[in-house]
Amino acid sequence: MAKLWLDLRWLTGLMFIVYGAILIVYGLAVNPQTPYLHGLNIDLWWGVVTLVIGVLFAQGPLRGVKKNS
Repeated sequence: MAKLWLDLRWLTGLMFIVYGAILIVYGLAVNPQTPYLHGLNIDLWWGVVTLVIGVLFAQGPLRGVKKNS
């Protein structure tokens, strides 16, 4: 488990997950008159994209840990 914290994919994934969650919450709580573009809530959708990227980054080292155990 100690090697997991040294892997940059894990730390980068956690950072993206936190930022994605913040953007999703902000996108849900924002004033409905802003920041929409063509009817899409940009903050909400970029939060989802960022969260997915974070999950993909965080899964990389976990797969390696499972294979080595």
